[in-house]
Amino acid sequence: MPITPSPTRTIETYIPLVQFLGAFLGSNCEVVLHDASSKEQSVLAIANSHITGRKVGAPLTDLALKFVVNREYEQRDWVMGYTTRAKDDRPLHSATYFIREADGGLAGMLCLNMDVSDLRQARDVLSRMVQALGLDDDSPKDAGDDHSETFSESLEDLTENLIVQVIDSADVPPERMTAAEKMDIVRTLNARGVFLLKGTVGLVAARLAASEATIYRYLQRING
Repeated sequence: MPITPSPTRTIETYIPLVQFLGAFLGSNCEVVLHDASSKEQSVLAIANSHITGRKVGAPLTDLALKFVVNREYEQRDWVMGYTTRAKDDRPLHSATYFIREADGGLAGMLCLNMDVSDLRQARDVLSRMVQALGLDDDSPKDAGDDHSETFSESLEDLTENLIVQVIDSADVPPERMTAAEKMDIVRTLNARGVFLLKGTVGLVAARLAASEATIYRYLQRING
């Protein structure tokens, strides 16, 4: 009996586009295809990976998780022209295109991250020359929003960075937090999509000096 091949998933049809765009846009632009069905190993294809150092199998970024939690793909087709930061603080001009299934669900995201540090240096030199010549009094302005985004190479790095960011922003250390303060931390982490990732309840519990049962109880109250 012949084996019927499994149908190609929507997201997989975009794989050839990644290398095409990477070659066309040049080595300063990273092109990443994320599979929304596998948040822990979402990078399905990547071109010019030296920009962020990620590889196939890397997890979603914290910003992409936020897009999923906020269901941005239901409101618009893409998010364009925002500024993110590489690990070494280089500015990246970024955009995300949402890929939908036939039923409107999110299949994945096609993301562009362009290293614009050289362009900004050139802009600053030109700006100083223009100001010295008295040709223009306007200061250069950046277009788009400046977003914080963590480009993690592994799930462990992503979850640890997300959890530490939120806990470190609190006024008191976890061992001195009240139950209400710990629940607020869990609420913030939940809003940022942390609990969409596997195994994060245990990590959060350890960081908050609480039991996993306590974290699950907080989540029930928050989502209930």
